[in-house]
Amino acid sequence: MSVYRVKAEPGKEPSDWKVEKFADIGWNEKFVRDMTELSTVLNATMISGKQREDVKDSIGTILMDGLMPAFRELEQIRAAEGKQLPILDRQELYHDFGRKIWKAYKDLTQRAATEIGFDIGFLFKNSDDFKNGLKKFQQDYPNVRPELGKSLGETRSRWQNELARFRNTFLEHQDSDPKLFAKFYDIKYVELLFEEVWNTIVDLLAVLLEAKLPSHTKLALPDRNQMPNWPNRFVFQVSGVKFVK
Repeated sequence: MSVYRVKAEPGKEPSDWKVEKFADIGWNEKFVRDMTELSTVLNATMISGKQREDVKDSIGTILMDGLMPAFRELEQIRAAEGKQLPILDRQELYHDFGRKIWKAYKDLTQRAATEIGFDIGFLFKNSDDFKNGLKKFQQDYPNVRPELGKSLGETRSRWQNELARFRNTFLEHQDSDPKLFAKFYDIKYVELLFEEVWNTIVDLLAVLLEAKLPSHTKLALPDRNQMPNWPNRFVFQVSGVKFVK
């Protein structure tokens, strides 16, 4: 399957805008489906007008300019397995993956959070600034579910801080021992890292969007015993109603 995007052309009707093939990555990829579902969540929020369009565009940018390019690098890494490639060429595949997945997470996701109405810059600071920034964030936005802070702290410890060092300290400045980053050249690790990053992006933005839902409305994970065929990642829960499709 392929993904297409429409290029807006000033002075022309939308029906006349040029449709361009963007990538051979389709709906069968779960990260595509789940990122796209965020637009459904957005449509249920109190965000409206130009802000809604800006948020929608920023979510699409994460997918089109961040995750999909990183996924293409991952496919190149997969294709190179078992082949005799020069060391430099093989390393460059992993370097490009690291740069692109970090862009999707740090730059593009932070921008989307800003469009929704939240400053998450503290997430990318040192330990003390993260703790202080998280405390201020929770004070400023008490309607954001409080367990987000614990989740973000675990994310930093589990993979974020190491990925930041790999991208910033090593790839951009060559200011570290390459042996410290050996796992970033392991296909099994980068496969897991891609899963971790895109799932974190979806869950983080979903929690922020949830704070913009109408009163008494929350997001929840579907009960697969009761909803075995539910196709989406989330369901809407309204006080007094168990499941809302």
